[in-house]
Amino acid sequence: MAFGVLVAAVLISAAVQLWNVHRTTSDWALWPKMVPSKVQFANRDYQCGPNPAPGTRSLDGLTKQGKTAGGGDTYAARLEGPDLTATWIVVATQTATYTCDLIGGP
Repeated sequence: MAFGVLVAAVLISAAVQLWNVHRTTSDWALWPKMVPSKVQFANRDYQCGPNPAPGTRSLDGLTKQGKTAGGGDTYAARLEGPDLTATWIVVATQTATYTCDLIGGP
């Protein structure tokens, strides 16, 4: 009986973690990737894709502005004013950079 309760608790915990990662990143995984399918930045969502490919954008002119749920560094151009929204951001890992586009338009 106790073993069954333990197994049920572990399964429920895993299901909750899976759902939380999916809600945040759109990925069905127990832990977020450094470059997830979706990045939340500046109260907007950016699409990196389910299998993001390394990009060619330089980090010149961009500033580090945060981290993804999985620990990748988020870079964007510094914009002034409340109505300005970056149309793309760059997520940098130790090995490459990835461009993520704004979902839904400015």
